[in-house]
Formats: sequence, structure tokens, C-alpha cells
Amino acid sequence: MVEITVRELSTPNDPKLSGGLWSQGPVFQAPDNLVDMCFPCLSPFSPRYRLHPRVPYAQTLLLDINCSKKSQRGMPRSLPPLNALRAFEAAGRLGSFTQAAEELNVSHSAISRHVRGLEKRLNVHLFRTQNIGVALTDQGHLYLAEITPAFDQIAQATEALSVPPEGVVTLTTESTVAQKWLVPRLANLKKRHPDIDLRISVAAQVMDIEAHDFDVGLRYLQGDSSDGYDLLFPSIVRAYAAPSFVPRNGAALDLVALASGPLIEEATFRIWPEWFKLAGHEGAADLDLPHPLGALLAIHSAVAGLGAVLMDECLCEPEVQAGTLVQLTKIGIPFGGYYLAVNDRAGRRKAVSAVRQWLLDECANSEEQTA
Repeated sequence: MVEITVRELSTPNDPKLSGGLWSQGPVFQAPDNLVDMCFPCLSPFSPRYRLHPRVPYAQTLLLDINCSKKSQRGMPRSLPPLNALRAFEAAGRLGSFTQAAEELNVSHSAISRHVRGLEKRLNVHLFRTQNIGVALTDQGHLYLAEITPAFDQIAQATEALSVPPEGVVTLTTESTVAQKWLVPRLANLKKRHPDIDLRISVAAQVMDIEAHDFDVGLRYLQGDSSDGYDLLFPSIVRAYAAPSFVPRNGAALDLVALASGPLIEEATFRIWPEWFKLAGHEGAADLDLPHPLGALLAIHSAVAGLGAVLMDECLCEPEVQAGTLVQLTKIGIPFGGYYLAVNDRAGRRKAVSAVRQWLLDECANSEEQTA
């Protein structure tokens, strides 16, 4: 049904209402098929409608009718649970249930359960299994293409209305960087700026700070940044192992024995052949390397004595200070760097500027200590 408010336009010849003044008419309801749009509209904000001839208002010269469908205004929307939509959108966008679980801070089984429930409700398969992970079906691709912009629009509308407290700063980074470099330094931030509440969001992949409304992003890039990011510190890759791997009595490191294993390969720093070449061992081009591991698992494996690992020196800093890992040689290979990105919409806030300067100062202090 359509609710219609009629306002009647007087005749132009009426001296009392010259210029065509409107008078408020009755309000009634009519079926949808008895109302159609009359173009052109005089204003994009006030569309003009006319009645189907069967509606008995022929005596009115002109009608300006305000139509609103009650089905859109009064009927509840038929939507799946929001958590199910969030789980599907994250899994579809990232291409992984595991990464979706990390982004939403829930378990892998929770993502699977939400997706199964959504598929049951829609009566379609949204994902198909493959050798590694999952992939969207054709229906899944179509649904994701509609869902993701809707979430983006909700986020933008929320951001436009919400004003964060002055002392709150949101930061996104990868889990390894957060645990191994950022968290050990948070006490310094608290001493320097006790009124700042730094809220850290950890994700498997670097998140777009503009799209996800983060104030600051700390990210690793293998190449130079062309986006105006601040370089915090370069990434220097070195060889580390448990103390038991270090030759005793000051003996030289046996590169041949080291090349024969066991070696640990981290997924980002897969440069063992280059490292051995720099170390002076030319016969290590065809190394028998295991399946690459994530950074945290690679570090823990090295601490457990399972092999030597090539790792960014900043990520091994806590273990080196604790004595659970040692640097095997002085060889260091430059391999990208860690950059700081600041959201343009938040960069003028004093708290965000303070966090940016604190991060830059922390990096400068670290360089002075290692110099």
C-alpha cells in the first residue's frame, strides 16, 4: 500500500490564491499499482506523482502527492545475523577462514559455523574447499560484491557521526611486529603520555587504515615506500640459533655443517642461499629447506633448538636480550623496512601526532643503542 497526502493547487484565475498556492488536502491509501511517477520533477528532493485515473480526484487541477510505501517504512528487513555476514565478508575478502578468525578475534570454528548457517539460510554454497584453504563459489563472489560495499558504507557513516575521545589512538599492525617490537615498548609510551589510550588491532595481513578507520598503521614493506610513509627502521636479516649451535672456545662457525641442516625457513625472509654466499660458502645453492613457517613459529622453533633461522633483527630482539637466541655471524642483509602510515583524517589530532613522534623517537633510540 502507498500512503498519499494530497495538496490541491488552486486555479490560476482565483484572485485570492494568485500564483498557485497549495492547500492541504485529505490523506488516503491506495494500492501501489494506482500510483505512478510523473516527470519531470521540479526538484530532485520532492518528486511529483500523479494518481491513476481510477482514483477519484479528477476535480483537482494538479496534485502534489507525498508517497511512502509502508512496506519499506514499517516492515522489518529480512536479514541474516550480522555476525554471520561479518564472518562471510571477512573470509571472502581475505580468502581464508583462519585469517578471518584473526581479524574478527574469534575462533576458526566460529567462522565455519557462521558461514554454514548463512549457507543454510540462503540455500546456496558460498565457498568450495580446495587443496589449500577455501575459495568463493560464483554465488559467493556475487554476494561478496554486494556485502563488502555495504559494510564499507556502514563504517563510513559511523565514522562521520562518531568523534573519538581525544586521547584514544587506534593502531593496526601484524601480529609478529606487535608482539616482538611494539608491546615491549608500550611502557615508554605510558610514561611519556599517560593520557593516551593506544588501542592495537592485530591482523594476519596489513589492513587499509583509510578503509578500516585506523589512525595509524605500522607495516613492513619489502621495497621503498612511495606513499609518503615514515620509515621507522630498515629491516636487517641475520642468522640466529639457540646457544647450543654456537661453536665453543671461540671456534669459527662451520658453514658446511650449518648448510647441511637443520635450517628453518621463514616465509618472508627466504634468502638462505644468498646468506651463505655472503658468508663465503658457495656450495649452498641447492639447500634442502623445509616448508616455510610464519615468523612467530619460526622464532619459537629456533629457540627450541630445531635449527638456525634467518630473521629480522628487530623481531628477535627479545630473545637475544633473554639469551635464548644468539646471532651466528655479523652478516646482515637489508630486506625492506618498517613504515608508519598515518590516516589523513586523523593526522591533525594531537594524540595521533604524539604517538607518531613517540614511534619515531623509539626507533632513533634503538639505532643509537645498536650503533
